[in-house]
Amino acid sequence: MQTGERLTDRKRVDILAAAVSCFSEMGFDNSSMDVIAQSANVSKRTVYNHFPSKDLLFEAIVTQLKDSAARAVPLEYDGTQPLEPQLEKFCLGVMEFHCHPDSRVLGRILISRFIRNPQLGHEMFGNTKIFENLLVLWILAAQKEKKIIDCEPSFASKQLLMLVEGFCVWPQLILNASNPTKPQKKKIANSAVKMFLETYRATNR
Repeated sequence: MQTGERLTDRKRVDILAAAVSCFSEMGFDNSSMDVIAQSANVSKRTVYNHFPSKDLLFEAIVTQLKDSAARAVPLEYDGTQPLEPQLEKFCLGVMEFHCHPDSRVLGRILISRFIRNPQLGHEMFGNTKIFENLLVLWILAAQKEKKIIDCEPSFASKQLLMLVEGFCVWPQLILNASNPTKPQKKKIANSAVKMFLETYRATNR
């Protein structure tokens, strides 16, 4: 990569970080591209070269959240291992991701924006939750080996994620609750996986 390309990429990263900071402190509607440019220490023209509109800048932030989630919490079915540790590791990873300060800031920005414009949330996420696609693929692979019963993978994955996120997402975003402690996270993951497998594990395992 050439020096100019690295500088351009660095400016893009700085603009995204500045936008997250501005949206968090002032809200989306009150954050102008001028203010974002000043915060990123770049010209307004540079901001528009990367992001032609504030809406596209917001969309890039959502994409960044999705990409970071996929990298932070990998999940791949392993037929040689018991189901419990695979799912528990995944659930713990989901909680660690949501409890990270950066994820929390992004979560608040998204919620405040989507409350005002629910259609926007649907357009950007559809009916799919973050981490759901990974879990759906895991369930499909487990079904092929007759470890999970015939069920609707998307519905089942949403159930497991809601069991976990009910302790580490919504109470914190809405009620400003504290993050669960490490022992609490382990308990949440263990009980959520147990409830999930009691419903969906195949009896001929």
